[in-house]
Amino acid sequence: ELSITAIPDGRECYDALLYGYTTLDRSGEDVYELGQATVAANKAGIVELGRAAYETEDFNEILERAKNDPADRFESAEELLQFSKDMVARAAVEMPNWVRTMPEQAVEVVPFEKHEEGTGRSAHYNPGNADRPAEYRIPLATPEEEGRGNAEATAFHEAWPGHHLQVATFQAVDGLHPVTRIIWFSGPGEGWARYSEALAEEMGLYLSTSGPILRRAWPARGMVVDPGIHLFGWTREEAKAYMAESGRFPVSSGDEMVDRIAIMPGQLTAYDSGGLEILALRREAEAALGDDFDIREFHDAVLENGTIPLGYLRQHVEAWRASKTD
Repeated sequence: ELSITAIPDGRECYDALLYGYTTLDRSGEDVYELGQATVAANKAGIVELGRAAYETEDFNEILERAKNDPADRFESAEELLQFSKDMVARAAVEMPNWVRTMPEQAVEVVPFEKHEEGTGRSAHYNPGNADRPAEYRIPLATPEEEGRGNAEATAFHEAWPGHHLQVATFQAVDGLHPVTRIIWFSGPGEGWARYSEALAEEMGLYLSTSGPILRRAWPARGMVVDPGIHLFGWTREEAKAYMAESGRFPVSSGDEMVDRIAIMPGQLTAYDSGGLEILALRREAEAALGDDFDIREFHDAVLENGTIPLGYLRQHVEAWRASKTD
């Protein structure tokens, strides 16, 4: 059985895991419903972009053209590596316009070690410290299979303005409780990185046509397929088809993704549950503060305490917002 509800007290287990990963007091049914609404909105956005880029409103055709454009592919590992370095460097230059407190710690784009290549591990972020810079590590074994759009979204997720900005910011804050350096909550942690993929578009960082299209295709699908499997009886094939429609992952990875959901119930919902909560906090602050809203101050407020549970993050951001109106 795929669903955790097949074991004794399985529903209670799912509720607990969902809360643990997202840090939100939200039922699986509510996560599922919000995810479906967000996916629908993202698909509508893709159609708008596809109309302008490819003169078609067919969702599947737009994704196929975005994924398979020969001009979007890399010809060598060196080209992919340099492209990623350029993306991270451009983002770093733009970053002070979007945060007031810019961390000094650098992040380097580093190829996988030989023993990592071919293992199936994806690009990832390794935090730095006072003695060494952080690393954005990327696989280079099959550059011809990597598109520029996905490479952009991944770089922005992992480095600037994503995980590196997030981690380096709270590492540099004096006085935070030591526990903040060792505890990681997926909801706010991965939520910020997902929010950053969209923020990078707002910052003007995407250069490819495919990037803004493909970065919309996957978000919130985890909020649907995870409870779909655990609460709504989705089969393996239904889950694989739903995830494959996004084009974010190779069709061949479908079974691995389903196994991941079965093994870590609730985890795949955390990215967009957190990202949507951060976006909601921003929209509420924009509406309340009007012309006094400063995006740099808002981002500082979100980041300055580390990956605290989203309920506490809401309290903190609302207190910051109230202080601006006093």
